[in-house]
Amino acid sequence: MAQEVGQIIVLNGASSAGKTQTAQALQPRLGPHCVLTGLDDILGRVKPFGSDDGGPFRAVVRNLLIIWFTVNDGRLRLLQRLHREVVTLAEAGHPVVVETSLMDRRALLDAAGCFKPLNGLFVAMKPPLDISEQWESRRTDRPGGQARKHYDLIHAHGIYDLVLDLSDLTPAACAEAIMQRLLGAPPDAFRRLAARG
Repeated sequence: MAQEVGQIIVLNGASSAGKTQTAQALQPRLGPHCVLTGLDDILGRVKPFGSDDGGPFRAVVRNLLIIWFTVNDGRLRLLQRLHREVVTLAEAGHPVVVETSLMDRRALLDAAGCFKPLNGLFVAMKPPLDISEQWESRRTDRPGGQARKHYDLIHAHGIYDLVLDLSDLTPAACAEAIMQRLLGAPPDAFRRLAARG
């Protein structure tokens, strides 16, 4: 008997848009085999910049690695790797929730190509920018300014299966809206993105 493919749910939004809270609220609804993943997860596993430890020399090396990573499309390559890992997990029967920020059109089209055959659901996590900036200002795990810098880039394509605003809804309500959307017509945002090219 063929393995049932797990549902893929992609939460796309800028820094501090509520992706993690929504993903965590979704996990129990999708069952014990649900996998939460995203760019932060793969960065933590691959460690393209090495460790933060090691003193001033190590800091210089790390900064040079970050520059090299940026100039040579390291982020794009990591996202491409993430997309293929997600497909593998889904094909093994795991529901997968992906937290991402698809601001590079090449990464967006790569996601569309990978996820459209598996009916991936594409969800915009899009509170108003000023709300994202307020939430971002309370965080200590990343530099500020990311929400403003990336907000318009991430949502420029305008094609989603569902748009959610965590300033208007609780994470549980967002998760419930996603579950309800899964009961409707098959998702088609990734198909439309791939067709538009």
